[in-house]
Amino acid sequence: MTLEKINNDLNKKIRNIKLSQVIRIVIVTLKLYYPEKNEKSLYNKIIFKANPSLSFQKSDVSTLVFLEKEEKIFVEITLNFLSIFGSQSPMPTHYSELVLKSVESDKILYDFLNLFNHHLQRFVYPIWEKHRYYVQFQKDLNDTFSRYIMSFLGLRMNFVDTESKINITRLLCYTGLLNMRFQSANNIKSILRHYLSHEDIEIIEFIPEKYNIPSWQKTNLGFENSYLGKNILIGDSVTGRNNKFHIVLRNSKFEDLKRYSFLSEKIYEFEELIAFVIQEPLSYELVIHVKKEEQKDFILQKDSDFHLGVNCWIGEKMRDEEVISIRKIGE
Repeated sequence: MTLEKINNDLNKKIRNIKLSQVIRIVIVTLKLYYPEKNEKSLYNKIIFKANPSLSFQKSDVSTLVFLEKEEKIFVEITLNFLSIFGSQSPMPTHYSELVLKSVESDKILYDFLNLFNHHLQRFVYPIWEKHRYYVQFQKDLNDTFSRYIMSFLGLRMNFVDTESKINITRLLCYTGLLNMRFQSANNIKSILRHYLSHEDIEIIEFIPEKYNIPSWQKTNLGFENSYLGKNILIGDSVTGRNNKFHIVLRNSKFEDLKRYSFLSEKIYEFEELIAFVIQEPLSYELVIHVKKEEQKDFILQKDSDFHLGVNCWIGEKMRDEEVISIRKIGE
């Protein structure tokens, strides 16, 4: 698309669009020519000017022109407000009339005063953007507001400043819950449901777990730990229900079996997410619940997506299955 066509298409509708939308359109268009530059660099390629006309203006923007100078693309936006001269100027009309005469002759005064207009008008969009988080938001959380919020919640060093596998943008709406010292099962379930985009998630608490008895706690008859009813222990292990839980993904699809297996990077992302959300050395298991109709038979062939012991079965499928994909033992 040529610059001439872009100018023609935009100027047909420019009077019906607000300045903030115009700048967004300009930045998106400039991105086509400078894909490697960020939004701030593209904004610096905009030159603001003021409309010298003294007539009543019904729109924010008068004209918009894409220019090519020395093989570089710039944009000139002529505004109808907030200027030293023109119909909205606070200066006496006499000064605006002098500028009008300059426009019709050498444009020296017009261009000189536009230097001041440009530096004044370029503040409008950043001020407008400052109070609209959805506009300034960036996926890498490098926008100013995201940095402030993440730092305020004490989360920035955990994710943004380190090489984390967690997609922190999916957790932004749960920063309040994440900042709580203790997490309930319902909180964890809500966070996982949103992050994993899986609606049917169940947290099963108080799962039995076997604990080996350390040597200094074992009974040594006649010497130590031999007081009946107080500290005597028989055997090498005990069973407890305080430190283990199950995360069950109900109604999982065939693709989920591979996604949450050792064959995928998702498993490391999941482990890091749970470690951050819980922040306690608890044991847990990720259980993938697969319905009978979602189970696939093993097919032996080259470059197959079927992996025996991971996402497929041998023999007749009799019932729904629960596959333990991750087993994490607390420290």
